[in-house]
Amino acid sequence: MTIIGDDLLDEGASVPRPKQEGSEEEEVPRVSAQPREESEPAEATPDLSNLTFQVVNTLREWYVLASDSIANLLEGRLLQQPAHDLWLLGRYYELGDATGEQAIQGQQAQQPLGSSWVSGYPPAVLKDFSRLIWCTYRSQYPPIAPSAFTTDSGWGCMLRAGQTLLAQAMQLHYFGRDWDFDWNGTAERDVRRRQQYIDIVKQFFDDYSSSSLFSIHRMASFGKQFEGKDIGQWFGPYGTAAIIRELAQRSDHDLSIYTTTDGVVYLADICEPEFKPTLILVATMLGIDRVNPVYYPFIQASLTLPQSAGIAGGRPSSALYFAGFQGDELLYLDPHYTRPAVLQKQNDTYEQADLATYSCSTPRRLALSRLDPCMVFGYYCGTLEALIDLRSRIDLLADDGMTTIMSFDNGNSPEASKAVPVSHDSSSHSQNTDQGTSSTGLLVKLPPSPGSSSGSNGVIVEDDGDNNGSECDAAESHSEDEWVTDI
Repeated sequence: MTIIGDDLLDEGASVPRPKQEGSEEEEVPRVSAQPREESEPAEATPDLSNLTFQVVNTLREWYVLASDSIANLLEGRLLQQPAHDLWLLGRYYELGDATGEQAIQGQQAQQPLGSSWVSGYPPAVLKDFSRLIWCTYRSQYPPIAPSAFTTDSGWGCMLRAGQTLLAQAMQLHYFGRDWDFDWNGTAERDVRRRQQYIDIVKQFFDDYSSSSLFSIHRMASFGKQFEGKDIGQWFGPYGTAAIIRELAQRSDHDLSIYTTTDGVVYLADICEPEFKPTLILVATMLGIDRVNPVYYPFIQASLTLPQSAGIAGGRPSSALYFAGFQGDELLYLDPHYTRPAVLQKQNDTYEQADLATYSCSTPRRLALSRLDPCMVFGYYCGTLEALIDLRSRIDLLADDGMTTIMSFDNGNSPEASKAVPVSHDSSSHSQNTDQGTSSTGLLVKLPPSPGSSSGSNGVIVEDDGDNNGSECDAAESHSEDEWVTDI
């Protein structure tokens, strides 16, 4: 039987009616249709959501620049000469005088450093900074079940700052501190590192894919399950660290997450039954409205440690990720820029441009005096020796009279072990550092940590066990009306 579509019938044509037994075939006149015209291509409908976010991103850019400039003018630092030393995740850059060529790690830079607040940085600094994985607001992704949210703009900044910190730890785990590759290179080293980089970034894609282990979807859903946070509510540092820990617990990988909210790191928890590369997350509150200045030196010293994976913190009502400092100003990545979600590609056929929004080459600075007191410090220890070295460095800071936020204890924590595996979808990839193993016997040889029995060395927070209702998260919760100022 041949079926003729209505659109193939001529105007005024008759539609035959099936012949019934004992009756003659009739024809029913067809209602005239409008004459067909050559179809014109439909005009592309502009994506208003993207346009809106672009406008908001531009306004955010001007807002940050203006507010920072005004604050620095009032504090008398706008016309000050920038500090000559810069630290970025444990690496030191000597910038030199503003009028001459800069000595960077003993080598001459290609261009001088300006002296103003908006001055640029030498190429070596910008290249190093651009390697950081930058997690920001995203839009146009599948709804976060059971809600209808298709963007985390306005509420997901702390989760994004936590993602950024975790991403740096993963880069340290797989690449080490010094790494580079040619994206279009065909050498085995370039191909392997490109795939490793893609594997890391995909863990933060915005969907429910099996490779998106730390997506905003999973983080927000776990927030409801474990922290009592509804999807769309602002998460604080304590909740973010707990969510990362809980998400990581569901996978089986050689990188572990250890969290503490009282400042005490129990070494037996990390090293038993054997040591595994570990990211230590120290969630803390260093003041009430602002950071107590007594902690300024430690915040800076923390970013000079070779184990540093950065700090997830921010200014009041606005989470940021801090990777270094110059003088008394911290260098940061800002998650408050909304971009379309990156879609999954079969066989990971991503071009460099596809993942370009996960990188930023424009460092910004924020004065220590403007910090919010709630933050998460991250330390990556790839080997047992690195863990011992971290303890020694923290102990030396305390011995020198610095007020620290953490201490070490040789034993197990009173609670269940907090060390859990970090998820990664590609177990076939080898890590950059050698793994060490240990037993509790090695821990006995470690020198006792000063003040390890006294808890958090004066940090203004107490561990509440399950992190629910912590002072820091409660103090930084926001209503929808309050987010009007968070562009």
